[in-house]
Amino acid sequence: MDIELARAWVRGIGAAVERERERLGELDAAVGDGDHGENLRRGFSAAVQAVEAMAPESVGAVLTKTGTTLVSRVGGASGPLYGSAFRAAGKRLTAERAE
Repeated sequence: MDIELARAWVRGIGAAVERERERLGELDAAVGDGDHGENLRRGFSAAVQAVEAMAPESVGAVLTKTGTTLVSRVGGASGPLYGSAFRAAGKRLTAERAE
């Protein structure tokens, strides 16, 4: 994977979340408050903007930035959950690149 593919991947997730926002909210409403789709939309919209605005040196930097943005922008438990996964992947790839 290269930097542009990583950015495309984040854009693709953002587009899928936007497309499925209502359905995600409906699924969440069955067990929660129904805001999961909107929270993810807000987070991935911000993540897309963040990775497009940066000049990353690596795929790891793209994924780490995505994760950091999700932690700060997605509400509830989802922000830390998804954000931590992206950050862990990004940090791992950055570490492997340094080795």
